[in-house]
This record gives sequence, structure tokens and C-alpha cells, in this order.
Amino acid sequence: MGEDKREKLKEFYFQIKECMECELGKTRTNFVFGSGNYGAEIVFIGEAPGRNEDLQGKPFVGQAGKILDELLLSIGFNRSEIFIANVLKCRPPENRDPKIEEINICKKYLFKQIEIIDPKIICTMGKYSTQLILSTDTGITKLRGKVFRVNKRTVLPINHPAAALYTPSRFEILREDFRRIKMILDSYENQETVEDLSAGLLSDSDSGIKTGKGNAVSTEPDLQKSKNEQLGLF
Repeated sequence: MGEDKREKLKEFYFQIKECMECELGKTRTNFVFGSGNYGAEIVFIGEAPGRNEDLQGKPFVGQAGKILDELLLSIGFNRSEIFIANVLKCRPPENRDPKIEEINICKKYLFKQIEIIDPKIICTMGKYSTQLILSTDTGITKLRGKVFRVNKRTVLPINHPAAALYTPSRFEILREDFRRIKMILDSYENQETVEDLSAGLLSDSDSGIKTGKGNAVSTEPDLQKSKNEQLGLF
């Protein structure tokens, strides 16, 4: 099964790496497919490649990437055990926000990656990935810290690691989020369900946040290491 996922991701990469369906194809240096473990239990989704990502062709290789690495290590993980992708595969000029039309064109690539990898947990980092995966226009501030179920997967919205670059106090909030990630994955390891883990923890205000695909589940979550091989191609 693992090798099958690896080959499917490779094949998909070669199918889409020359994409020119939107204007970003004309200005990019590299198409940033994503990187990490093809059998990952957790997929982290960011917004779009920045300057360093565009130059190197890999996600989260700048300062925000260093913060992400530190947060992963804080729960006993490294990049070889997860998969990282973005909503957009090409850098918006001057690191501007993604446009709706760009997201609508590019999202099918992200959805296909998720389908192939089939993770237990999706961790959305920031506004754009959270709103896309949860099919909502609710802001990240209201969604962060809650746990959702979407297509039988657990979705955990967190702040983008770049937020800690500009507001250092958010680093501790991110640490809390990563402890929650580990708790959720540990619950899978212990054959608990997210619903069992979070029974009775929803407040009235929490339960009002729902989307077309996912229902809010409030938990106080912590990851067991995956031993799967890293996807070497990326």
C-alpha cells in the first residue's frame, strides 16, 4: 500500500508540475508540489509558497519553516514523518494573498494529494487553508483550537507559523495547538475516537460553528512517530 501511494504521488507530480492554468504559472520560479512522507498520518496545509519556497521548490523552507520544525520537534516529530503542502502551488507575486479564482483552480491538486496520502489528521495553518478545507468563511480566530470532522478525517485549524514571527506571544499558542495535535493522534493510537475524547466538552458557543462538511468538536488534545519512509522525490 505504501509503495502504491508513493508511485501515485510521483505520477501526480509529473502530471501537474508544468501547470499553467492561472497567471501564477507565468511568474513562478518553481512549482511547489509539497514534501514529506507519502504515508503520513498528518498533513499540514499552508497558504502559498513564499520567496524561499519558490526558489527551492519546497514548502516551508524560510523562517516560518524553522518555527514549524521547532514545533514538530516539541512533540517528537520531524518532517520525514509528515507531509506539507499549500493551497496554492505557485508563489503569488510579492507574497500577496491568494485570489479566490487562484484557489478555485488550484484546490483540486491539494484535494488529490489528500486523497492519495489518506491522512488521519489535517492541520490547516492560517485563514486560507482552514476556510478551504472546512468550506466556511468563518475567520481563523474563531476556528483555532477546535477540532472538526471532515470526510471521516480530523481537521485541526491553527495559526500560521509565520504569525509567531510578527507576534512572538503567538508561539505559546502554537505550542498548545501542537500538544493538541499529539493528543489527538495518541487517541487514535489508543483506539479512541475523537468523539469519545471530546464528549461533553462542547460549549453552546462552540457548537454553533458548523460548516457544510465538518462539525465542530472541542477537545484538549498531544503524536506517536510514524515509521513510514519519507517521499524521497520531493
